[in-house]
Amino acid sequence: MSYQSAAHCVYFKHSRRKLLARDVFIIIGGHDLEQRHEVGRITQSPLKIHVHPDWNPSVDSYDADLATLQLEHPLTFNSFIQPICLWETYNDPGVSKGIVIGYGRNETQDLQKIPRKIEIPLQTQDECFLSKPALAELSSKRTFCAGSANGSGVCVGDSGGGMFIKFNGVYYLRGIVSSSLLRDDDSCDVDNYAIFTNVLKFK
Repeated sequence: MSYQSAAHCVYFKHSRRKLLARDVFIIIGGHDLEQRHEVGRITQSPLKIHVHPDWNPSVDSYDADLATLQLEHPLTFNSFIQPICLWETYNDPGVSKGIVIGYGRNETQDLQKIPRKIEIPLQTQDECFLSKPALAELSSKRTFCAGSANGSGVCVGDSGGGMFIKFNGVYYLRGIVSSSLLRDDDSCDVDNYAIFTNVLKFK
């Protein structure tokens, strides 16, 4: 079994240093980061960390920002732990929004202990790049843009999390939170779109 994340979460951007499997632990079925003994919570170390071979931490682009963490032990699915399907088609029939859940910074720039949920629309590459040309430098043919550009969106700490789409009663993994623009004070620029790794391109 494996867990999908972003390469830059395990491989420092603008650095050749990669985290080792022994430096990482994965919380599965957890909710409150301050509670170590939640019902249904499992903690595992990854057996191996596989980073996509096209990932280049030395460039601005977040192309191939994808990592797979191979779990050390198999999981037993229950009401707290469930698998998710990979998105299966290049056509998105009737699907224009995705759900992102994460522990990223809030309006006061604090990381969260309880996850927050947001539903954001998917954007075309043309709409994305015309809105802010700087987004093109972070993007590639294997990313997509999403967001409302209205003051709410993903932020630091959400990276590596999934964008989920519910279609015909089934949840699918559509993308991985990858990158976004920052303001001059290094706060997240949630008035612009964010970049997601398009998992369909790597299936």
